[in-house]
Amino acid sequence: MINIISKRLENGVMCYVLPKKGYKEKLAMVAFRYGSRDINFKKDGRDIAQPYGIAHFLEHKMFEDESINFFDSFTKLGIDTNAYTNFTTTAYYFRGCDNFDKGLSLLFKMVNSLYITDENIKKEKGIIEQEIKMYEDDPYWEMHFNTLKGLYKNDPCRESIAGSVESVEKITENMLKESYEGFYTGENCVLIAVGDIESKTVFEKAEKELDLNKGNVERACYNNEEAKPKNISVKKSVDRPLYNIGFRQNTKYPAEERTCVGNIIMNMLTAKSSELREELVRRRLADSAFGFENVVGNDFGASIIKGEGEGYRAVADKITDETQKYMTYGINSEYVRRLADMEKAKMIFESQDIYSFASFAADCFSKNIEMLDIYNYYDKIDVDIILKHMTEYSRDNMALSVVSGEGA
Repeated sequence: MINIISKRLENGVMCYVLPKKGYKEKLAMVAFRYGSRDINFKKDGRDIAQPYGIAHFLEHKMFEDESINFFDSFTKLGIDTNAYTNFTTTAYYFRGCDNFDKGLSLLFKMVNSLYITDENIKKEKGIIEQEIKMYEDDPYWEMHFNTLKGLYKNDPCRESIAGSVESVEKITENMLKESYEGFYTGENCVLIAVGDIESKTVFEKAEKELDLNKGNVERACYNNEEAKPKNISVKKSVDRPLYNIGFRQNTKYPAEERTCVGNIIMNMLTAKSSELREELVRRRLADSAFGFENVVGNDFGASIIKGEGEGYRAVADKITDETQKYMTYGINSEYVRRLADMEKAKMIFESQDIYSFASFAADCFSKNIEMLDIYNYYDKIDVDIILKHMTEYSRDNMALSVVSGEGA
């Protein structure tokens, strides 16, 4: 599918290089297997509990140094830089057409050490608290996390990645140091480089210049199968109701299986070619806003159908009726194969975008999955595997998250 060159370095860092001969733009990403869910862990025999939002807070602080501002330094090289935190990953990257080697050195320097003071922590709290308030005003953001709150009772995926104003206020210098030393390690790190570059040069430079902590931490596990899903509704200033219909995934199955099967089942229910969507559109219960998202981690996961309009309860009923129909009457094997091949083609297409490839590679690394394992797993999927997972799409395993107008 894709000519990926990989190597595990002596410093523990996993490297992936995707050469793109003649491609003008280049990208490099350094990512860590550390996200917003990693608030409870054991380090050096001690149980550590940290506030929600600390991984995102640490991401912000990594751009500061005692002597330089990394954002400004990348800009002077003519390079765009950014970072992101999700449930399982924190990633730092740059992209540009020139100065790739200098950019790579700067990226390595940025993650090699942590510079924090009481003053810059206090300043950052004010910045992040404003960011949190912006998220709180976003109806789609609230709807998303209310879906996860409806599906999970204890898992940290229930909480916003940035945390709350209250949780951010609890973050201290010592907590940030504990997280950096525990999670920003060579074994926990992946380097991804894409563009017209030589893999040998990238590997040698990373071996020489990436100087990260050693060791790792023991992450907490959560019992996610106990809670009975519940519906959550809130009022906000929206023109028409927004809704998510979420189904909790069975995490006894590996993440690559749930990723592939989830995509196929969601397409069976929401794709423009699906019979269900055609019926919902005909009945004016679905429009262009109707779609899906799969949230997949090693020990948590949700398949979420999204839409807008008053008829969300009717849509939820039709979805569970449709999955029951498939389980009763069966599924055409050629239909399953066609959807699997479509997903494989989509992976190839998306790999042409250098950022999409890098973020996908980082996501796979955080879940201990080889990228090509997902691509190849689509060839293993058959009707029996689909039907096995269809049992998850039931009313008893469903949470409905709705945002309706304040006057409704």
